[in-house]
Amino acid sequence: MALCWHAIGRAMASGTEDAYPWRVTINANDPRPAYLQVADDLRRRIQSGDDYRPGDRLPSIRALAKEYEIAPQTVQNALRELRYAGLVNSQQGRAFFVRDAGKEAGVAPDIGTLADRLADVERQLQELRNRVDSLEVRE
Repeated sequence: MALCWHAIGRAMASGTEDAYPWRVTINANDPRPAYLQVADDLRRRIQSGDDYRPGDRLPSIRALAKEYEIAPQTVQNALRELRYAGLVNSQQGRAFFVRDAGKEAGVAPDIGTLADRLADVERQLQELRNRVDSLEVRE
C-alpha cells in the first residue's frame, strides 16, 4: 500500500489515534547516527517508488520529525544526505522534492554542495578520531 504525505494530513484531521501507523523508530543499538537511519529509510521509500515518486513533495521537516519521533534538526541532516546523494532537490523555504534521476542524469552537483559535503565528512572523521582517542585513554 502506497502511503503519501496527504494521508498524514487526512489521518490527523480525522482525529485517529495514530496518524503514523507506519512510524519507524530509531534503533538505539544501530551504530549509525539517527539521521543516517532516517536517510536510509527515506532512500528505500524513494527508490521503491511505493511512497515517493519523482516530482513528489516530501512531507515537511516537522511532519517527518513527528513520524520518526526525532528532532527536526535530525530530519534536516537526513534530507541533506539525500540531497548529496542526488535523490531530492530542495527549494529554499518551500520543501524537498524527489528528483527525477532520468531527467537530470549527468547533472553534477554544484561546488557549494560538494564543499558542504566535504565539511560534513571531515567533521564526522574528527568525531570518530575523538572516539578512538577516548577509547585508547580508557585502556
